[in-house]
Amino acid sequence: MAIEELFPKILFYIGGVGIRDTVLHTWVVVIFLAGFAVWASRGLRIWQPQTWQLAVEYLVEYVESLVANMAGRDLPILVPYLTTMIAFIAIANLLGLLPGFMAPTRDLNTTAALSLISLASCQYFGIRQKGLWRHVRALAEPVALMLPLNLLSELSRTVSMALRLFGNVLAGEVITGVMFLLVPILAPLPLALLGMITGVLQALVFTVLTLVFVADAIGEEEEETI
Repeated sequence: MAIEELFPKILFYIGGVGIRDTVLHTWVVVIFLAGFAVWASRGLRIWQPQTWQLAVEYLVEYVESLVANMAGRDLPILVPYLTTMIAFIAIANLLGLLPGFMAPTRDLNTTAALSLISLASCQYFGIRQKGLWRHVRALAEPVALMLPLNLLSELSRTVSMALRLFGNVLAGEVITGVMFLLVPILAPLPLALLGMITGVLQALVFTVLTLVFVADAIGEEEEETI
């Protein structure tokens, strides 16, 4: 495997627009999650649940406890969103371990899109909780002169999240590719195991950061509206 194969490349064109392999693999993850959701919804059991159902329930309960611990209170509306986020990023990161597939998160465009979704969710939940005017006013605290700096902070942390996820995934794949070229017999198994661990950890880190930013946008209100 050549190192050049690790970087995104255009597979075909649609209407003059180049479609990269990362776009195709992103749709593979989306279709897999959507198909699994449809299939799982028809096979849920109250009594004697199957192993896959226990795994899904454990993930949901883990996200619920994460929200409660990080936000300081229960926010049920965040659980489906954050569960989907951590599942999508984890599967996207791990997809590169399968023969013939590449992790879509090794493309900066993919991680930038995820970061923009994270930024948009902060604004959405903040406006939903406080209302538009109070949310905008919160961006200008403690004084109105802080508004440009607060907006810059929102943008910079979005860029930071995109670069962090992209850099870690790409670096992992490059290191794996180099080691595979040097020691093709011994390298694959331990590096694949390390890739699985780091892929899941990166998904968790991205999700936790999103949760922290959303909780900050919501604020600590006495009356819950979400």
